[in-house]
Amino acid sequence: MAENSADLVVETVRLTKIYQNRQIALNDVSLRIEPGHVLGLLGPNGAGKTTLVRLILGLHCPTAGTVKVFGKSMNPNAASLRRRIGYIPTNPRFPKGMTPITYLDYVARLFGLPRNSRKPRLAGLIRAVDLLGCSGEPIAGFSNGMTARLAVAASLINEPALLIWDEPTHGLDIEARRSMLDLIKRLAADKTLILSSHNLTDVDEVCNHAAVLSRGHLIFSGSLADLKGRIRKNHFEIDLEGDQKAVSKSIAAIKSSSEFKSVNLRQRRLELRLGDEAFAPAALATVCMALADNKVNILAIRTLGQQTEQAFLDLVEKDESKGFTRLYTPAEAA
Repeated sequence: MAENSADLVVETVRLTKIYQNRQIALNDVSLRIEPGHVLGLLGPNGAGKTTLVRLILGLHCPTAGTVKVFGKSMNPNAASLRRRIGYIPTNPRFPKGMTPITYLDYVARLFGLPRNSRKPRLAGLIRAVDLLGCSGEPIAGFSNGMTARLAVAASLINEPALLIWDEPTHGLDIEARRSMLDLIKRLAADKTLILSSHNLTDVDEVCNHAAVLSRGHLIFSGSLADLKGRIRKNHFEIDLEGDQKAVSKSIAAIKSSSEFKSVNLRQRRLELRLGDEAFAPAALATVCMALADNKVNILAIRTLGQQTEQAFLDLVEKDESKGFTRLYTPAEAA
């Protein structure tokens, strides 16, 4: 664990971005990303993910708060810091008339790579992303998967220590997505990554940490295991065996208890979501008593919601139920 700010790859402190003195895109976000983290940046549309990424890249100036990358302040003039970052936007686009070789050579020259090191670097990257067979073909004819692999190569041209990839598997077929996830796993061995994604299955597979945004507010930051563990005790599924009338009487008794947020029966499968203050063993004891009273047998019982998707949905639901506290008003921001 990083002991001080200088050891962090990214640190934001009370970061806030307000557009046109009225739209709060990001609200008081403090985030620490350590070396070796593969961070899944999660949130619904409009949550502030893109704004946060642009602030980390120094493409926007914050309204309040600070961003540090590699221990130094990031701002629109910090070109030396951006040279240490590899970035892929959502749906990357490339000049249609160029080939992978000409485009990557162009990007390498923008980074100031000398010719003697540029050519071997291009060849190695083209092989690494499996574009060798079409390295001289126009980009205009590329599939989504080929375009995504070219974007990966371009993001690695400067040998960055930090990668920020926005929706890297968006629009990819199953094979291309698998190839991308395998590549992320290999890169994670020696780089720090920030992956902004709507595909929570991808995040669950490749990330070890998560940050969840909701309406501009950071509602969770920590390990992926901690995120999933938050709901492990609150969501259960029980397979039942018994007479339909007996099952119905049991469900009615369970629904009358204040310990449950929701009780749903699908076929003979009972899905239970506990209230925020409920104690799981006591709540399950209530269920077992109701089933026993009506002679309904339990075939299996499982905890649900151990995957990232359910944990994310649960967090956002709780945040939305609280409402959004605006820390900055237009008058203060003016």
